[in-house]
Amino acid sequence: MPVFRWLREPLLHFLLLGALIFAAYGYLRRGDPGVGEIVVSQGQQQHLVNVFTRTWQRPPSAQEFEGLVDDWIREEIAYREGRRLGFDQGDTVIRRRLRQKLEMLAEDVVGLQRPSDAQLQAYLERHPEPFLVEPSLSFRHVYFSRDRRGEQAETDARELLSRIARDGPQGDFDAFGDPLPLPGSYTAVRESEVATLFGQAFATALRGLEAGQWGGPVGSGFGLHLVFIEARSEGRQPALDEVRAAVEREWFVAEKDRAIDGLYERLRQQYRVRVEQSAGENPGQ
Repeated sequence: MPVFRWLREPLLHFLLLGALIFAAYGYLRRGDPGVGEIVVSQGQQQHLVNVFTRTWQRPPSAQEFEGLVDDWIREEIAYREGRRLGFDQGDTVIRRRLRQKLEMLAEDVVGLQRPSDAQLQAYLERHPEPFLVEPSLSFRHVYFSRDRRGEQAETDARELLSRIARDGPQGDFDAFGDPLPLPGSYTAVRESEVATLFGQAFATALRGLEAGQWGGPVGSGFGLHLVFIEARSEGRQPALDEVRAAVEREWFVAEKDRAIDGLYERLRQQYRVRVEQSAGENPGQ
């Protein structure tokens, strides 16, 4: 009776099942060439040392080096066994990583190139928008708070505008306005920065004001403003020397994309691609 009770133990069943799986797996891979050989080449060892040195700013000790090699061997075993067991099949993370490594090969080829001035100039002419020098302006303003003055804010702003027209534009008019936690004047500020600070409607309205005189009132997210445009610089297409680094960076991105597209076009010719029709409604609709 004790023998039969021992045979019913779950631990025994687990050990027997594991032994059977191990034996079957060993039998199936008997004919695999080189299955038992892992070579840690001198180049791989040097790579491990280099990575450790860059990370810790010192070379590894003998014990640390031994640990690096042992960890690499474990990783290689896991990689080989994972492939043999089919762990790479249907795994989205592994598929994406393999695609990433393939595309990196194309990127590395592009990275070996250095574009000529002619190539960069041609790219700048084909894609001028990202490199345009933005319009900028210098201006002063007097702020009128709607929260403080209500409907009187616009009346007060127009009264000050009439006073400026009578007395001249060069006086100090800050005392007629309300406090605002922003500077009262700006020098050579980009239009996009003005829009960020005061709102796009304010920045757009400033385009219609003449330089050298007060105008307004102009509305913003804060309230109303009288504005004096001191100077204005229009946007322009820069010379290559002004934006060389940015153009070169964008050129490399475009060339990498072109190289990857070309790689897939060539590789796809080696396959017959068939997209099965869905039994129901087209999933792309």
